[in-house]
Amino acid sequence: MRKLLHLFILDLLLISTAPAWGAEALIIKFATVAPEGSAWMNSMKQLDKSIREKSKGQLGFRIYPGGVAGDELDVLRKIRIGQIHGAAFSGVGFGQILSMVRVLDLPFLFRNEVEVDLVHREMESFFSRHFREKGFELVAWAEVGNVHIFSRVPIRKVNDLERLRVWTWSGDPIARETFSAMGTNPIPLAVTDVTTALNTGMIDTVYAPPLGAIALQWDLYVKTMTSLPLAHSTGAFLLARGLAEQIRPDLLSLLKDESRRVMAELTTQLRKQTIEAIDLLKKKGIQILALPDGEDLKAFYDVHEEVAQALQGKVYPKEVLNRVYAILRTASRQHGTSPTNR
Repeated sequence: MRKLLHLFILDLLLISTAPAWGAEALIIKFATVAPEGSAWMNSMKQLDKSIREKSKGQLGFRIYPGGVAGDELDVLRKIRIGQIHGAAFSGVGFGQILSMVRVLDLPFLFRNEVEVDLVHREMESFFSRHFREKGFELVAWAEVGNVHIFSRVPIRKVNDLERLRVWTWSGDPIARETFSAMGTNPIPLAVTDVTTALNTGMIDTVYAPPLGAIALQWDLYVKTMTSLPLAHSTGAFLLARGLAEQIRPDLLSLLKDESRRVMAELTTQLRKQTIEAIDLLKKKGIQILALPDGEDLKAFYDVHEEVAQALQGKVYPKEVLNRVYAILRTASRQHGTSPTNR
């Protein structure tokens, strides 16, 4: 009840601060689930400062951190009715706007960061065009990072998940299909309900970037983490197209350029912090499981094949999947990575 009252009061505040070009600035109301003090929030504050300075006070942000505006689906609803103007989205939010972007969240798709960066760079203009058609401006990609499986018991093989109570983010077809392919019946919940579900034993297995698991304190309820990433979670800063069209072209270019610069710096920072987060997890007693090999590794990659084919034509067109595969094959030739069956 307290949470509902808090969100109601926030809604009233959002409605009462409608955007307008004023003498001071056009204020972009931006929402994120990233908590205060996180690298994500620090980067957004840095971006706000830079934009205000370089636009001479004509453009700036009002940031709603830590999920105070709700989860990604709540924020998307508020963007569509004009209460929020922009947000940091990950896959679930993306999927409600432009489902084909979820191809980037397929399990066991990427082998390394070189592949991630190349696909993002090569696919940016394509996805930007389609986001615009859906009423959104893709301002910049933003790192969320490699997602790992955390559990109370070791997961070394695909069939180790069969007996577990696995969480999936409500409304996420990728996660649902992935864990179903691994032989479990996943339990859908909002991110905000996961801690309670872990505490009560409703679930015993979750997935998150190491930094996210620590920030959300999910690490307090698990004992193991898989070394093999389940997926790479793509994030981005999206802005309502209606507001983007109100911004002068030179200021919009400034916003995009500064956002890309800050997000690139954030990506480098987060990748370093992820290594540090894994070391911290070890110190906290979390067992980091060795990478699978041989037939065990192949079984995980087979999950990718099954999920990719099952969602083709439902979440993304075949040609988009093939386009990503073509980029990955190029990366494999150039950098010696293994494309498996891609």
